[in-house]
Amino acid sequence: MFESLNKPAHLFILIIVFALTACGEKPTNSNSANNKTQADAKDEFVGCYTINKDTPAQIKISKNQDGYVMQMKEPKGAKTLWDNPESLKKVEPEQAWNFFRVNALDFGKDDVQAVIMRPDNMMVLTKVKDTSKNVNPKLDSDFVVHIFGAVNTIYAVDCDDKQIDIVKTER
Repeated sequence: MFESLNKPAHLFILIIVFALTACGEKPTNSNSANNKTQADAKDEFVGCYTINKDTPAQIKISKNQDGYVMQMKEPKGAKTLWDNPESLKKVEPEQAWNFFRVNALDFGKDDVQAVIMRPDNMMVLTKVKDTSKNVNPKLDSDFVVHIFGAVNTIYAVDCDDKQIDIVKTER
């Protein structure tokens, strides 16, 4: 998906993803990376995600008493691995379709199984129907994300404890 982007464009996308954490909600009692629990394994959104399938997890979605929350990985050297949780809400696909209406994935309203989103609409995550993924070669993931106006696939990966460099400088 991002192979055709140059390094500044990829860096820009990473910065946008990490900018989503600017407004924090009250933290939950866990800031560590945890693999899916047995109860969460059945949930279609709980887990970790990355925008490039060859990189460590960058986003973690879990459930708390109020519903879904998302956390972003903190930059390398931070005191905690994950930032404070941001609330997410589950919505009907029809309510969120306008975010995906224009896309280069040949992704249609009928391809959406479920949707969660930030209340500020800065991130909207859809679970793609299995049948749609099987017939559309542009959908190489189970998930499609809308971030700051861009629609792309996003990949579910194992949650990990690896710190990541948000911004790499080359010399």
